[in-house]
Amino acid sequence: MFKNLLLCHEGSGRGRNVLAQGAQLAVLLGARVHVLSIVGRESTSPVVMASVAGYPCFADEASDCQRMLDESVELIRARGIAARGYLAHGNYLEQIAAYAKKLEIDLIVISDYPGSGPRRWWSSAARASLAEVVSCCILVAGRHDDRSNAA
Repeated sequence: MFKNLLLCHEGSGRGRNVLAQGAQLAVLLGARVHVLSIVGRESTSPVVMASVAGYPCFADEASDCQRMLDESVELIRARGIAARGYLAHGNYLEQIAAYAKKLEIDLIVISDYPGSGPRRWWSSAARASLAEVVSCCILVAGRHDDRSNAA
């Protein structure tokens, strides 16, 4: 049923949870995995913030995202899963929808961002929602609560 999975990963603990759950699902389904990391317009660039404060900054956000993406893809491949990584720039919702269409994705796996931050996966400033702009299924990866494993 689901042969092409798109795992949307942004590097947080929740994003790593998406990778873990998506990889488990891919093994069960024998699916191909595509990992998408997005450098969003909505994010505050450290270079911009430093220059506003009057300091030089040599951070390379895209390079850091690419490195993290490459590491994520290698972790998935180490499980014997066919995986490819993609680094996109721009609006989260538009990029997810574009890659889902281009890669003929059957299932998008995203994290469950609580509070105001998650809106970037679910909707755009134009009030469109991810469910309205894609023609595939969406799985919201549940939270992994580390406290439940504490002794």
